[in-house]
Amino acid sequence: MVRARRLVRWHFGRDHDPVRRKLAQVFVTIAWPLGVLINLTEARTLVGPETSKRVSGALWAAIRHNIFPTEYFAYGLWQRDRRMNADNYLYASECTRLFKVLNRPSQPNPIDDKLAFHEMCRTHAIPTPAILAVFAPTGRLVDFESEEPPKHDLFVKVSTGGSRPERLQWRGGEFESNRSRRVRSEDLDGYLTDRARTESITLLVQPVVSNHPDLHVPSSAALAAARLVTGRSIDGEVTAIFCVIYFGQGDEITSHSNCVALIDVANGRVMPAPPPNWPGVSMYRYAQLNGNDASALPDWDVALHYVRTAHQACPDFVYVGWDVAFTPHGPIVLEGNTNWEAATYQTLRGEPLGHTKFADILAERLPFD
Repeated sequence: MVRARRLVRWHFGRDHDPVRRKLAQVFVTIAWPLGVLINLTEARTLVGPETSKRVSGALWAAIRHNIFPTEYFAYGLWQRDRRMNADNYLYASECTRLFKVLNRPSQPNPIDDKLAFHEMCRTHAIPTPAILAVFAPTGRLVDFESEEPPKHDLFVKVSTGGSRPERLQWRGGEFESNRSRRVRSEDLDGYLTDRARTESITLLVQPVVSNHPDLHVPSSAALAAARLVTGRSIDGEVTAIFCVIYFGQGDEITSHSNCVALIDVANGRVMPAPPPNWPGVSMYRYAQLNGNDASALPDWDVALHYVRTAHQACPDFVYVGWDVAFTPHGPIVLEGNTNWEAATYQTLRGEPLGHTKFADILAERLPFD
């Protein structure tokens, strides 16, 4: 992991010419102290007023080790045993650049392009939500099968990136959007065409997927999604590294929130909640299936098989964070992510990612000193 952090610094800005790269390095050096102070304010909001007792340690870690205060407090790096492992954590400021160095995606890219992802799943018999229609800035790419939208709830997401999703609930004659508007069935094509053109994005229309009853999630709640991270060794073996399941809150339409649970990748069981005095645990609301730590995600082995198959089909990616939903009809793979975060796992597990199989796969991929 120490070599990985060094590699990230060495490759900073390598895709730019030498002059721009040097200017970027100078800018980051100047801007870093200000960013640290802003992040320190965020840490106080997330973690609480106890951060004021350890401000000096957080500032020293930021200047000496390039660690943001939020992560310093989340990982409890003021504790001696954890501070000794500071270089074994995967930090938010470095993971994106590390994955950029390791991955060499080809075209089409099934991870960053959701249309290509859907085609990959069809080719390899991996269950994934159907694509009912596609609207691009230049017009419709895929029409609804019967030339009109189906009369049931729909989910609209962007083909690249995970921002700006929309849920359309069927209300008998019209769709009610979570964007506080109603659209008649016959006007939906025009509405989505205008949105794609105005926002300059490609929109995928999919059916709304429901949660498996064993998850004990209200029917109106967002789809719970497990982020299952896998790594691919040089010889092609795909290994499950860790898993976190996210639940929605309130009227959210997606599950990316601080309501989470850790999943044991060996058996799919929910891991016990960390102690209430654990560093950083106050940032999360730990969930349990059926109020029981012994509960397991349904058809876990099937889900593992699907993501391993998907990663084998993406040999250009070393690590992928797969979003998996558990439905009444079995697990389905929603998408793959290259820029997944390890903060939730490292905080709630109380150990760095460098103590997992992540480090073994990374050691194979890093160039020798």
